[in-house]
Amino acid sequence: MEKVERIGLMVVSVILALVVAAPMAFAESQGGAPEDVSGTIPPEIVDDYPGACNFPLQLDLSGKAKAINLPDGGVILTSPGLDITLTNKNNGEQATFNITGASHTRTLENGNVETVMTGRNFAIDPVVGTTVVIGRYTFVFDAEGNLVQHQMGDGQRIDVCELLS
Repeated sequence: MEKVERIGLMVVSVILALVVAAPMAFAESQGGAPEDVSGTIPPEIVDDYPGACNFPLQLDLSGKAKAINLPDGGVILTSPGLDITLTNKNNGEQATFNITGASHTRTLENGNVETVMTGRNFAIDPVVGTTVVIGRYTFVFDAEGNLVQHQMGDGQRIDVCELLS
């Protein structure tokens, strides 16, 4: 499994979740426009992430995304025009968000992998929980995939679990 996919096991923007849940959504080709990634990520997948809500949460995506592999081994994940509908499967509560942000990963000199989320992103973090973040947020894993720095940054953070409870 690639390092970006291992990072997705702990803290995930919706694009990273797609890399794990639907790898065919991202062609290896570097050319071309973002591709349709519309579909459902069921609670069975979402619930495995530390920091997920304490109720089954379904993610329904509508829009486009693309992974761009960089020469230095980093990855840019973009999601122009992507919307996410979050559903609490226990009570039926729903919320829809436009999540057109980007995530950028790079390996630091010490071997840690830093991910920077800019714009509007959906993320699950073992410390801050399940959120929609708007702004600039970062998190860092060491070379073994251990969380070194939880999601931190500047902007607005919406607590999805609280919203849908």
